[in-house]
Amino acid sequence: MPISIQPFDVSRTSAVAELNRRMAAGGSSWQFPESPDPGELAREEGSPVFHEFFVAVEGEAVRGGYALQHRPAAFRDEVRQIGAWYQPISEGSVDPRYSLVAIQLLRDAFRREPLCYGLGLEGPDSHLAKLATTLGCELRLIPFFLRIQNGARFAREARYLRRRPGLARLLDVAAATGAAGLGARLVKLALQRTPRPNGEVSVENVTGFGPWADELWQRCRERYSFVGVRDTETLNRLYPPRQRFRGVRVVRGGQTVGWAVLDSKRMSGDSKFGALHVGRFANCFAAPEDADLVVRAAVDALDREGVDIILSNQSHPAWCAALRRNAFLSIPSNFVFAPSPRLGERIRAVDPDGRDVHLTRGDDGGGPLSRAGFSARRVRQLRTANA
Repeated sequence: MPISIQPFDVSRTSAVAELNRRMAAGGSSWQFPESPDPGELAREEGSPVFHEFFVAVEGEAVRGGYALQHRPAAFRDEVRQIGAWYQPISEGSVDPRYSLVAIQLLRDAFRREPLCYGLGLEGPDSHLAKLATTLGCELRLIPFFLRIQNGARFAREARYLRRRPGLARLLDVAAATGAAGLGARLVKLALQRTPRPNGEVSVENVTGFGPWADELWQRCRERYSFVGVRDTETLNRLYPPRQRFRGVRVVRGGQTVGWAVLDSKRMSGDSKFGALHVGRFANCFAAPEDADLVVRAAVDALDREGVDIILSNQSHPAWCAALRRNAFLSIPSNFVFAPSPRLGERIRAVDPDGRDVHLTRGDDGGGPLSRAGFSARRVRQLRTANA
């Protein structure tokens, strides 16, 4: 029976639940949300920012699905509607009879929103990245940076470094003798180049965006060849106050020069970070020359929270340089930007080398589906939110 891609509605909730049971029985940890309601980013009249779910239907059964976030983006001075697609979940991962479902889902996303992209994708060698390449996407790694705040805890808990027994023993010795803590402090002293804000610059904690974000957006957006719209309306849709997000706003001479969205989480048994308190510099905006001030403000805010490490992904050279001048270390990245062929062409038309593209972790869509794929845990969270 042929498979068709259809919008997810309440008539398919039982079929999606059955898909999730089959996926789990086959050993997959990926699950699709069992409610068609995207919560905070449901479609609202007059708003260009919203999520939709689509499912692959065979008769009465659902064989996969994906999410598509719609939002505007700027190409220098032109604003266009674009899309960001999320991990297509396919029963083909546990049943080879449905091995073509994933590529059908991606083709559907490209048809619905020709100017679209995927972000993350679990690395350039993942099955999903290879599917995107098959459909003509040119993959680009977004640089990844890490700043160590607490060297001793990092040495004890960084599981991705401790997989080799010999290195794990060395890290234990470094933590026990104080060498890890001292080393982290020396690295920060050696690499920190951006001073704390002086009297002309003030930093404010924010939990929402006001007209100041519009003024900054209008003043600086043409400095970037491709950037998701970061005006007040869009930002307050992506980061509503009820999410309790944390941010900083940097002001100089009464004028906003930049902002950053921050988050942090105390890990527990994480496969990469053990029990570390991980901070993240998740999203940001400023003129490229003011990136240093924003990064320093973000670091100071997360430091006050007592995080052990701070992570960030940034594409623009000015933001990457600002991270390095604030004692971030460049780490091999597996965070992939995969623009559709149409989006890739549009970016090259205004920026042939792609040097002025501004992407962060926050551009994986924000809202209820960001930071993770459709894991079983995420499905439980969405069930609770929609109960």
